[in-house]
Amino acid sequence: MKLVLAWLFVVLPLAWGVTQSVKKSMPLFSGGAPAAAAHAVK
Repeated sequence: MKLVLAWLFVVLPLAWGVTQSVKKSMPLFSGGAPAAAAHAVK
């Protein structure tokens, strides 16, 4: 049981971090650009 809790202690924050990273990177792969980057390109 301690091993399961230890793995959850590691995996849950890791999964949250990966999810946040994917959400933040979606505009890069969908062709959308943040407003600041769009102005810098012009």
